[in-house]
Amino acid sequence: MALLDIKNIDVSYGKRATVQGCSIELDQGQICSVVGESGSGKTTVIRAVLGLLPGGGKVTSGDIVYDGKSLLTLNKRQWRALRGHDISMIFQDSGAMMNQTRLIGNSFVEYIRTHEAIPKQDAWKKGAEMLSRMRLPDPDRIMRSYPFQLSGGMRQRVGIAMGMTYRPKLLLADEPTSALDVTTQAQIVRQMMELRDEYGTSIIVVTHDIGVAAYMADKVVVMKDGRIEDQGPREYILNASTNAYTRRLIGAVPSLGGKRYV
Repeated sequence: MALLDIKNIDVSYGKRATVQGCSIELDQGQICSVVGESGSGKTTVIRAVLGLLPGGGKVTSGDIVYDGKSLLTLNKRQWRALRGHDISMIFQDSGAMMNQTRLIGNSFVEYIRTHEAIPKQDAWKKGAEMLSRMRLPDPDRIMRSYPFQLSGGMRQRVGIAMGMTYRPKLLLADEPTSALDVTTQAQIVRQMMELRDEYGTSIIVVTHDIGVAAYMADKVVVMKDGRIEDQGPREYILNASTNAYTRRLIGAVPSLGGKRYV
């Protein structure tokens, strides 16, 4: 049985359907990249999985089944227990999602104590240990910093550390490398893959960068205009798919010395 089974969902805002007929299966320990241009519906899909559709968005058709249970039937208490514990999310700029007037440590402690009844001192220590696992130098200094005092790459690693505190079975990553330089992108991608290898975490990563998708993914889903245009194992999508849109996306990747790195 798949860990996550998105079954032919439509997502609508009012009368306007932004995602139609989307189906994705993800097994335990598998990495799936969802690629496509801006506005193709990539982020809407993973927000639907986490029950965090903004502005009155709703799944109006189909089902989302996680670990054998429909997520569309959960109440607020059940969602609170699931989010951050079994399913976590990393945003495009994790630092921007944090309160800029609060120390990172205070935000981290609040996050931990939402899921676990432990003293603040123990939660602080747990947060610092997670930052250390993300290979962030001087975790105590980072815990005593504000988000705006860190680089984009450091903020992303803080976001990953928070998301992985309870070793979730499923990690949803929304353009986690798009605001970073290529060296930092590579570090973040490697660390996410290490999480899969170490904890067996399944990952859905939304990206417009098919190079990142090709490096990370076991399977690739190509979206266009709110629909799945193409999907399959990485090797099939990169080398065997005859879908015209998929070929254009791959063809848009720059080549160096006659070689295209996807």
